[in-house]
Amino acid sequence: MPRMPTSGRALGPLPLAILFMTLLVPLPGCANHARVVSLAGVGADITPPPRVELCGTLSLPSHWPDDTPVNGLSDLVWERDAGLLHMVSDRGWLHRARPRFEDGQLVGLSPIDSHRLRDGDGLPLEGSAADAESLSLLHGTNGELGDSEFWASFERDHRLQRFDRDGKPLAAPIRPAQAVDAAPNKGMEAMTELPKHGLILGLESPPPGAAPGETRLFTLDGKQWRYPLAAPTGSALTELTADGDDLLALERAFAPPAPLVISLRRVRLGEPPELDVETLASFSSADGWWLDNMEGLTRLDDGRLLLLSDDNASPLQRSLLVCLRPR
Repeated sequence: MPRMPTSGRALGPLPLAILFMTLLVPLPGCANHARVVSLAGVGADITPPPRVELCGTLSLPSHWPDDTPVNGLSDLVWERDAGLLHMVSDRGWLHRARPRFEDGQLVGLSPIDSHRLRDGDGLPLEGSAADAESLSLLHGTNGELGDSEFWASFERDHRLQRFDRDGKPLAAPIRPAQAVDAAPNKGMEAMTELPKHGLILGLESPPPGAAPGETRLFTLDGKQWRYPLAAPTGSALTELTADGDDLLALERAFAPPAPLVISLRRVRLGEPPELDVETLASFSSADGWWLDNMEGLTRLDDGRLLLLSDDNASPLQRSLLVCLRPR
């Protein structure tokens, strides 16, 4: 995931108003609690794309009140039975938290606990081995609330592995053949599960041999689809989530001096390698949206979506939790 400066239009892809807001609003490390913010930049007179509406945005702290680091968040998944969010970071942390809504608006996030992802010897993952980019929830077999297991995908050291909710590995890593030729920082960024296909994974950027602007979706049993990235310069696939039999895809376009663009798209899988992709909404920094490195996506029970950004542990970026309601 690229490092993304929060800068003015003359300095890069973000509007000048966002630079002023960065100077006026306390940096993430100045508080230990999530704060309600606006996704629209200061003075920006803009409305969301017609097919979605905003239902709240939070700026997350760099540390929980107990001083656990929260930065580098890469993905999140909703556990319906427990009403909890699980978030994973590319620093090798697994967090549980409970979102708070009032009148349909996201107004807070209460941390529950945090655990380090660990290797087979029980040692915390470090460095490139800790670079978790996507999370998919598997429910346990005894029916207890919160008894959950996860698939986590990693890039740089391209692999897929199962963990319990405390970060303990439950099986040896899997190294899918479809990801071994991916560039070190362009690997299995996206993952979700569909009843018909099981786990579906997506590479962030076109792998060797792919057509320009086209990356790869695949399953562990060998199915593959050609996924055309959105039109904005620098588009990359950052997450997938299930929506019935379809997929919802999140893309981030970051290629300064072009604007930063976040796209939400619907994907209908056909017979491999064919699929149909429809763009539902795009947010561009050129229009005044206060965007960041959006990498996480999950769907709540009522169809609302939560998007999560990775701040790269940079004081010039923010971990944003954004609620969208498709119309």
